[in-house]
Amino acid sequence: MKIESFSRAKNHIIAFFEASPMYAFTLNDLREIFVTNRELWRIAAYRNIKSFIDFIEDNKILILQVLQDSEGSEKKIWSKENANNFDTGLTIKKEGYLSNYSAMQVHQLTLQIPKTIYVSYDMYKMPSYAKPKTLEQEAVDRAFKKKQRTSNDIYISKANNFKYSFLQKKHESVHVGIIKIDRYAVTDLERTLIDIAVRPAYSGGVFEVLEAFRNAKDKIDPKKLDRYLDKLDYIYPFHQLIGFYMDRAGYSKAAIVPFQNKVSTILFYLTYDLSTTKLDTTWNMYYPLGF
Repeated sequence: MKIESFSRAKNHIIAFFEASPMYAFTLNDLREIFVTNRELWRIAAYRNIKSFIDFIEDNKILILQVLQDSEGSEKKIWSKENANNFDTGLTIKKEGYLSNYSAMQVHQLTLQIPKTIYVSYDMYKMPSYAKPKTLEQEAVDRAFKKKQRTSNDIYISKANNFKYSFLQKKHESVHVGIIKIDRYAVTDLERTLIDIAVRPAYSGGVFEVLEAFRNAKDKIDPKKLDRYLDKLDYIYPFHQLIGFYMDRAGYSKAAIVPFQNKVSTILFYLTYDLSTTKLDTTWNMYYPLGF
């Protein structure tokens, strides 16, 4: 009796996915795998990518997960049984890296288990040589009286409502502080502290950010933190924001001094849309009552 070509190749297909360093796959990934290996696996000519996917699903070689974006469009991801949500997020945006609340999880800076995976990806921004950057107090006040803008690039799992949020970050210096931990690209400890302070809405809010700074106190390199801020070259005075968090988290005077030396004359804000505030005159920083 003739054995169908997929059935004949089953052990080879299973072995391929077991050996693959990837844990989750998009439709394009599976299409490339099929096209590259069909001759090696001696798959019949009449079989196509749909046949391949049906075979994978029917034999539980990979598990299908269906995601939906804000406009209702679906994205399918096929995962190994031992894959997790990080794998899913990073296969959707392959040039991305875990950031913000997700990086806090990886570095064990939080006890919370967020229901959203945050994946950032860098876009190179051409430097402007026309004139020095200037910042006006009125413009800062106006910007921070509004709510923080958040990404609309979100996918939600139809099975469990788990969210995947993708954040585009534009800098003149890209890939600052991106490392590999296990199989995941992720911001290192210092870059994580910068990201969560700059965008607390992606990090559990300012109280969670402060707790992360406390948990990182004996682990970080303050000089690297200072150097990263210089490389990222923000227009806003984030040195004083980071220094404020370090001060509140009980960092040593030696660690804080480089940030104190870069405090600007701008009165800055701990986060957006603060209704009632106090001013820390050491750091020129508005912060919420009770912080």
